[in-house]
Amino acid sequence: MKKAERLLDLISFLLNAHRPVTFRQIQNAFPEDYAEGGEEATARKFERDKADIVKMGLPLKFQDDDEFEEGGYVIDRECYSLSKISLSPDELAILCMAGSTVLEMDASPFSQDLILALNKTGYAAEGGESSGRPTGWYPYRVLPDNRLSPAVALRRKEHLESLRKAVTDRKNVMLVYHGLWRDEKTQRTVSPYGLVCRQGTWILVGRCHLRDAVRGFHVDRITGLEVNRFQPKAPDFEFPSGFKLDDYVARHPWEIRAHDPVTAVVRFEAPVAEVVVAELGSGVKKVEVDGDARILHLEVAYLDGLLPTVLWYRDNVRVLEPPELVEKVKTALEKMASGA
Repeated sequence: MKKAERLLDLISFLLNAHRPVTFRQIQNAFPEDYAEGGEEATARKFERDKADIVKMGLPLKFQDDDEFEEGGYVIDRECYSLSKISLSPDELAILCMAGSTVLEMDASPFSQDLILALNKTGYAAEGGESSGRPTGWYPYRVLPDNRLSPAVALRRKEHLESLRKAVTDRKNVMLVYHGLWRDEKTQRTVSPYGLVCRQGTWILVGRCHLRDAVRGFHVDRITGLEVNRFQPKAPDFEFPSGFKLDDYVARHPWEIRAHDPVTAVVRFEAPVAEVVVAELGSGVKKVEVDGDARILHLEVAYLDGLLPTVLWYRDNVRVLEPPELVEKVKTALEKMASGA
């Protein structure tokens, strides 16, 4: 029996058991896998299978014997199964809207997992399969993305999938990375801690061995990628205790380090002034009050990254400093007016 099939059968056997299952009972149920051959070899095989089941996230444990029953292996159903989903129509709509937004992102490495989750949530929230297909609910599927050239779309998809697996397996990756700040390509070995998406841009967060520090890498700037092939079943690193991805990823596009930081001074008029202050939050270094207007001081490491926000509020915003940003906004508005 192939290993994957054997593991699935073993999991099913343990889930359907009403009491802890002894190793002898497992041997009787799977004689070709755990009863034939040397006792030491079959024991090692079973230990490897147990480790693989735990690695899959299933709560397999050994329950000690008591006065009445012999000890054995069990998968706790309460820890394994999800509680019943109870969502209101409004909550379900918000969840589906958020999921749909993620599915529209280019080459998301979690698309298939998200589709399965949304479909299962849709069925569960609407009464389950027994009630038939819910009214007004439609299964999700991945649509082809025509916004990127085929070559770029394929590279991004391949890189995201390789990085997702490397994070899961805790394997180091070797990158060829085109840095925006110095405009140069470097070779890096990185221990990948996770992937984060910010406004449609995928960022790999991990420890850069070259810099000996945690860094963020834009996936679109990775021109070469290889996952460590040595000892594929052994992890190369452990995740740092208390590590949070958000601590290492710029919240706003203008915080991406593309040049030396400069101070941008932007004036927002009513009625959007207060809303902008709340929206930008930690990105604002100083706020000046001028009647109903608010003058924001921002520390900007990527001037082009501030343009979308300024252009979005173009009827209620004016850039005061620096002159380079004033010129960029003027040029962008002229292009928009001409339809270029």
